[in-house]
Amino acid sequence: MSNELAFLRHAWSLALLVVALVGCGAGAEAGRPTPRAALTARSLYPLGEGYAWSYEVDTGDEDMHLTISRVIGVSGAVVEVSNGVDDLPIRYELRPRGIFSLATETWLLRDPIRVGAEWDSARGARARVTSIDRRVVTPAGTFEHCVLVVESGGEFPRRIETTYCPGVGPAEVDVRAVMTMGRARAHARLRGYTVEPTE
Repeated sequence: MSNELAFLRHAWSLALLVVALVGCGAGAEAGRPTPRAALTARSLYPLGEGYAWSYEVDTGDEDMHLTISRVIGVSGAVVEVSNGVDDLPIRYELRPRGIFSLATETWLLRDPIRVGAEWDSARGARARVTSIDRRVVTPAGTFEHCVLVVESGGEFPRRIETTYCPGVGPAEVDVRAVMTMGRARAHARLRGYTVEPTE
């Protein structure tokens, strides 16, 4: 099971910018309503100095795990995100067409955001927008008008479902994989977040 857990943690970090995402509490921002507005990659995953997210991660064992991710550096259009899993930060580039992963040379999110939009994702997978009006309930609050992106295919038999909420970021991530030792799953829900830069 340790190999499966290691894979899931790695997949989780990729999914969060993720894939993957400080504070354990959200402060005044938690659960705020998200008004209907134009959906863009940057509105769905705001990335600024000091922005942070914490997640409750269920990997199927008895304990709930906590993962904290934060933006640790911004240099021009390049943003570095520490995902709380791997030692190396994830580097994204904010481009006119969306958010680009420099490590995998694929899009994390690509505009325009609409149902049916597709793009190449990490490790040979394909990402597809399957909903732009999803409602999610998390420990950090209830969010409306969220976007569900499903990644599947590629090098490993896996499916990653990431729900991005406007002005919030990834609010829910579900990773399912078929391993040689059986099936494995990790499910993460937003516990807290801050999208205001720290001084």
